[in-house]
Amino acid sequence: MNWDKMKRIAKREKKAILLRDEDGMQWLNTGSAAYILEGMPELDEETVLTIIGVPDNKKSDWTTGKSYDVEPFLQNDFPEEIELTADEARVSVIYEGTEIIPIYTLRGIIWLEAVLLAPTTKKEMGYQRMFLRQCGGKRLIAIKEGMMLSAVIAEYQPERKRFSETLELLAERTRFELKQMDTHSKKER
Repeated sequence: MNWDKMKRIAKREKKAILLRDEDGMQWLNTGSAAYILEGMPELDEETVLTIIGVPDNKKSDWTTGKSYDVEPFLQNDFPEEIELTADEARVSVIYEGTEIIPIYTLRGIIWLEAVLLAPTTKKEMGYQRMFLRQCGGKRLIAIKEGMMLSAVIAEYQPERKRFSETLELLAERTRFELKQMDTHSKKER
């Protein structure tokens, strides 16, 4: 896991809640995602903000805490999780200033903020898999490296009607533009 990228996400959210899973592993919950803190010393609410680089006079602006995984969404083997084996969408969209990517599942599309996946990518990637989880009425993407859970990311949830209309317009205009390109291409032959 990339600590610098985790810090950036925590700073954006101003949230650093420490969680402990059923195996005793420490996690950082940023509000939109939770990442395993592998190889880190034991942290508390004060030390996590210090190593994130939050100045003392700004620490009161942050949401912090320490808890056990009560949902428990950090279980390595989650009941009824579905492994996502579909091809990547190979497209991203910037919607209202946020880059989001679609993840295709048998149950539809889940949109994730691209930045939330950043801490999970490494130069030397091993076998990484994604799983769909339902927890507390929310859809989550669990990321496993090999057999071990390394991150859980919440679905991006824009205002549905407006988001759908925006994507419909994009698709409509893209189809029109491609048709125009085909027409011009045929005329040139």
